[in-house]
Amino acid sequence: MGLPLRSSLNRQILSWLLIALGALGSYLLARQYLPILFWFSGHLLSLVSIPLLDKPLKDEGKKWKKTIPGFIAGGALLALLVATQWATRSSTGWRGFLHLTDLPLTVWGNILSLIPLMLGIWLLSLRKIQLLQGYFPDRRVRLLLLIGASLSIALVAYLPPLGMQFLPLFLSLIIYLITLDIYLENDRTSMTWLLVWLLLISLLLAAFSYQRSLSIDQQTHEAIAQDIVRAGAPDSTRQYHLEFQWDTLSPTSAPALLPDELQNIPAGTGQLHSTKERNDWVYRQQNGQDYVIVGRKAAGFRPPLALTSVLFLFGLTYCLCLRGFAWWLGYPFKKWLLPLFGPSSLKVRVQLSFFVIALVALILVAWFTIDFFKDQPEFLSSWLEQLLSLYIFLLLIAGALGIILANSISDPIVQIGKKLGDTRLQNNEPLQWPREDEIGKLVANYNQMIVDLDKSAAKLAATERESAWREMAKQVAHEIKNPLTPMKLQLQQLLRLEKEDPERAREWSKRVAGSIIEQIDGLALIATEFSSFARLPEANATTFDLCKLVQSAYDLHSAGKTSGQLSLSLPETPAMVFADRDQLLRVLNNLIRNADQALHDQQAPHIDIRLEALVDFHQLTITDNGTGIPPHIQSKIFQPNFTTKSSGMGLGLAMCKAIIEQAEGTIDFDTKIGEGTVFKVTLPKVINR
Repeated sequence: MGLPLRSSLNRQILSWLLIALGALGSYLLARQYLPILFWFSGHLLSLVSIPLLDKPLKDEGKKWKKTIPGFIAGGALLALLVATQWATRSSTGWRGFLHLTDLPLTVWGNILSLIPLMLGIWLLSLRKIQLLQGYFPDRRVRLLLLIGASLSIALVAYLPPLGMQFLPLFLSLIIYLITLDIYLENDRTSMTWLLVWLLLISLLLAAFSYQRSLSIDQQTHEAIAQDIVRAGAPDSTRQYHLEFQWDTLSPTSAPALLPDELQNIPAGTGQLHSTKERNDWVYRQQNGQDYVIVGRKAAGFRPPLALTSVLFLFGLTYCLCLRGFAWWLGYPFKKWLLPLFGPSSLKVRVQLSFFVIALVALILVAWFTIDFFKDQPEFLSSWLEQLLSLYIFLLLIAGALGIILANSISDPIVQIGKKLGDTRLQNNEPLQWPREDEIGKLVANYNQMIVDLDKSAAKLAATERESAWREMAKQVAHEIKNPLTPMKLQLQQLLRLEKEDPERAREWSKRVAGSIIEQIDGLALIATEFSSFARLPEANATTFDLCKLVQSAYDLHSAGKTSGQLSLSLPETPAMVFADRDQLLRVLNNLIRNADQALHDQQAPHIDIRLEALVDFHQLTITDNGTGIPPHIQSKIFQPNFTTKSSGMGLGLAMCKAIIEQAEGTIDFDTKIGEGTVFKVTLPKVINR
């Protein structure tokens, strides 16, 4: 449930309090202010970017402005790399290492403070790629734009003062931006994309950081070599945390120990020579004859892999903690399609269970390993790093199995839920499931349900048709019987007069004939209305301007009315709709006539006809200031054979509703007793048809 924090301000206060505590912990660990900057910057970007992902797209106008989000997304990754460059300076304690334990504790405060910044930059990049997808729906166009942005950013970063390597940065930018684009197109919130993204970023940051450590280590070896050249031995006051070896080579011994490319380096310069076992700095003295070699053992790919594993684990743990705090504080993350921050689902819960169990197992294994090998620090460091890399591999496998298992459990339920959402009264398609397990039983029950539903719907439809026609027959019989009785009496009276007083009968027949003709016209009108409703003509839909049709109806009904009784408001642009023009004219005439009949006994009768163009549809409103519709009959307004008039079948509004719905529109009304009624008709817009 989370905390009952109804106020957004309370959530923000607690959020920033937790962020401040995390920043304080990083500062105490690193004893520097740089982690505080990274920590607050990352969380500020996260808090700003997550709501932005739900904001509607705004047109930027000029086309070149629409390409800016791609450059910002790539620039965000460059900013993360620059921050990593600052965090891995020698002045912050960063240095060459064989094992992660060779790095001082203060370094980890700087490195781990990059994780919130990493997440914040990722969210900012997501928003920018989201904007780019809105501006350029064609994936091929976006791909060209992202490649161009990556190329431009890599060229800028290659130049001083950044001086980064062009090709690795260019490839990293392309992979980073394209994966974000694919993620947003898939519109998924599962753990899969979070793992992929964390693994990519961890590999990138670890490779970049390890390259920096090699550069710092190389500078240290170069300084030691200069000490040897100057004093004949390393300076004892120079601090170097790793065990190293050094030697001087004469022109006679150098050819046997050095490859040809190192023997030919210019005098007074040095070059790094790396093998699987060693990293050596070879310096050729000014005389061009003697060489100085300073080096140490190498650990191969184990150090960067171990650093990748640590960054990945801390990143995953941080995301899980962030999601936990978001749930605890009651943040409404259901509508944002971000990993772990989307709608709560069974799939995500199963995946999270796998990862939580795997992380707890890793902590327990690491704890027992440290306790068991605490007296062998060198072996412990190597063992833990290998175990860590292996465990990350096993974690990814467990995660993949968890994702597959979660999908196998949730996908059938999602399909059934989708089918249930699309279930109609009839003609539902059954689901298929190959196994007779629990889900198979659920599918079988669903299939049986739709079969029973089809049968029930057929019976209900037949009953409703029979009931409707029975009620209609009663109404028709009642309407026909009413005028037949006086007609019969008048004819009987005429026959009696013919026998008693033929002269008077002739005079009476003239009056009776007129009355009977009037009653017959009424019966004909009833028959016509009933026939029109029972056999509503099939719509002959065309595209036309609704403004002209409303204007025509207004001109017809405004004839003979005084100024102010009838007003009209139309949009300036054409209101194109796709419907039967003649049927819509009947709807307009019926609604205006009903509004006019509701104005009896009003001192200042007025009808307002208004047509408005809204986002996806046109809305026609007909407003009168009559007496309003009483509450007890409001639910019956659109029912057939319901009327408040003394004549007619009460089919007018029922036919109006059928016509509007046939045109894929809606009709409704708002009314207030003593103030009037507003009938609202909406019809979908037609842009190009």
